[in-house]
Amino acid sequence: MSAKHRQLIFLNLIAAILLAAGACNSKTDHDEEEIVVTPAIVAVKNFYLQKNDSVMAKLDSVAFSIDLASGAIFNADSLPVGTDISKLVPSITFANTMTKAQLSFFKDGELTTVDYLTNPNDTIDFSSPVTLDVTAQNGLNSFSYVIKVNVHKINPDTIIWDRLSESKLPALSSRPRTQKTVVKDKTVYCLIWEEDDTFTLATTSDLNSGQWETDVFSPGFFPDPATLTATSENFYITSQDGELFESPDMVTWTSTGREWVNILGAYGNSVLGLKSFNSKFYHTMYPKFEGFEETEADPSFPIFNSTPLGVAESKWADKPIAFLAGGLAKGGNVSSDVWAYDGNKWAVINSSSLPALEYPMMARYVVFRDTQQLFTQREFDVWLLFGGILDDGQFNSTVYFSYDNGVNWMKAPEGMQLPEKFPQLGGADLVVDYSTLSADLAEAWTPTETGVKSRASYSIEGFEISWECPYLYIIGGHLPYPDNSLNTTIYRGVLQKLTFVPDI
Repeated sequence: MSAKHRQLIFLNLIAAILLAAGACNSKTDHDEEEIVVTPAIVAVKNFYLQKNDSVMAKLDSVAFSIDLASGAIFNADSLPVGTDISKLVPSITFANTMTKAQLSFFKDGELTTVDYLTNPNDTIDFSSPVTLDVTAQNGLNSFSYVIKVNVHKINPDTIIWDRLSESKLPALSSRPRTQKTVVKDKTVYCLIWEEDDTFTLATTSDLNSGQWETDVFSPGFFPDPATLTATSENFYITSQDGELFESPDMVTWTSTGREWVNILGAYGNSVLGLKSFNSKFYHTMYPKFEGFEETEADPSFPIFNSTPLGVAESKWADKPIAFLAGGLAKGGNVSSDVWAYDGNKWAVINSSSLPALEYPMMARYVVFRDTQQLFTQREFDVWLLFGGILDDGQFNSTVYFSYDNGVNWMKAPEGMQLPEKFPQLGGADLVVDYSTLSADLAEAWTPTETGVKSRASYSIEGFEISWECPYLYIIGGHLPYPDNSLNTTIYRGVLQKLTFVPDI
């Protein structure tokens, strides 16, 4: 059942209660407060805005909630950003005959009144709340409603980025060399190579808090932080000379006895990587699946500087699909391909090209697409890809996304593109971390700035609703030449719609 259907049922129940209550105000002893019930004789039965395609298509289909108890009439689903609501014609249906129905609003700084009964087609300025004063035919019962036409102040499909003023890279030196951040079991691990060649391990369960626990990282070998990878069970990293190590806790490390050139990423409980032999590169895995065979990498396969490995389940395959984009191939060419692994072999899968680039960021996120039903959108999981360095040395400021796990890529809508002055970072980590947001459902029946919006995943306890909101965090990355220093500011982004109260 949709929210709008539930609203109609709610209003019908209220109307039935009011008709049974009679045409007078009632009083209870609850908390010694007087509760005023709107007499059904002065109830507004229906409210909508008349058709005006020059303002917005299907304007007359926008649903309005009518709270008879508090006298609030409002659209829970806000109109698009920039909608002109200064000259709209309302259509109002009353439960009974009225001797007075007067709309009052401010126009050009002066209070204006319109007699709705005699001038039902006059335009009303809804730029500020409008008061509707009604009096029943008996001349005794009267009531006032506040009408609010909500309009989005910002595009809900915009990704807003900001600096976390309270959250900096938890380095112990002023100019750390590099860092790598991974997530395992809802804990964020940040390994930092300090300028004095020591290493710091910082952890947090809430990136938004800016609170980190730090400790000296002493694995017993000289690590290459760029290769740090977390699977569902273990952590993996290579030493500077290529030896592969594993650890269950980031504290105790054991050599696997393998020598790898690079770790591509996690694949189930294993890691996929590359090793070198006789000037050739080979695809490898640890621990190896039964039946896995090492194969020579194609000369155009990216050896370094690609996106992190993305992994997705497929209903057409019995094993997950892993893929990566961009990177530097053996011959020094910068790749524009997307390579995927199906559990047996690697192959190029993208049918629409991305630009050739190194160090791009990539993470799984959420977008919304319109359906044929007004104001209704469907939620889709996508892979976001942006940042990195183009093959001409320029920063890639374009945001792309893929609905189909890397096969097709498209430029994201304008609202999801990076701000013009966004820092040009190469080699940064893009981490998705969830923060719990909450709201008071009692406010759902009063005019609000944001209204009732998206997301299906939520929990309700009493009048409190809470939901997990996925935030994007950009950590690390090096500033452009000639500075080339490690970025120590953490940037946070979120699709605005995900911060709105879920539609229940």
